[in-house]
Amino acid sequence: MSENVGTSTTIVDKTANAAPLGFTGLGLAAVLLSLSYIGVYPAGSMVVSMAIFLGGFAQVFAGIMCWKKGDVFAGTAFSAFGLFWFSLAGLLVMPAMGWAEASSGIAMAAYLSIWGVYTFVMLIITMKIGVRALQFVFFTLFVLFMLLAVVNATGSTGLLVVAGYVGLIMGLGSLYTALAMVMNDVHGKTVVPL
Repeated sequence: MSENVGTSTTIVDKTANAAPLGFTGLGLAAVLLSLSYIGVYPAGSMVVSMAIFLGGFAQVFAGIMCWKKGDVFAGTAFSAFGLFWFSLAGLLVMPAMGWAEASSGIAMAAYLSIWGVYTFVMLIITMKIGVRALQFVFFTLFVLFMLLAVVNATGSTGLLVVAGYVGLIMGLGSLYTALAMVMNDVHGKTVVPL
């Protein structure tokens, strides 16, 4: 009878940081949706598709991968905001398919307000994390949700354009964060500040 005494196995985590994928999904979906708010084109199938496949799937995948690595903040944030994009696509598609009545302006204002409150709390958490790019994304995302809530409650088209520009800035900030993370990882040092 043999005994396996004193041996141990070390498992090295070789999985990549999934946060750049999550920020890419958020950034690309937000930029394209925001351009529709500004009036560049209507919010059609391209925006809905981007919301589902990049805003939704990419962020949920990133959230699950971050969760697996033990990053509770990124796992929660990416999963929740990925599911936000799925729910937003549902709010657009379900009425068009006759599956549900379109939400009223007040209902949409409540929907966006609760996401704004959630984002504000996540913004407070980023203060402890201390990454400026992350704080910028969450701050501008909070402002965007609040502006869109007011737009839906009041019907203000002028404020929708302002929200579009805030969303564009947030989306570009998110893309900056994603690409900076990739650049820094590839170079093995800080090349682009976060």
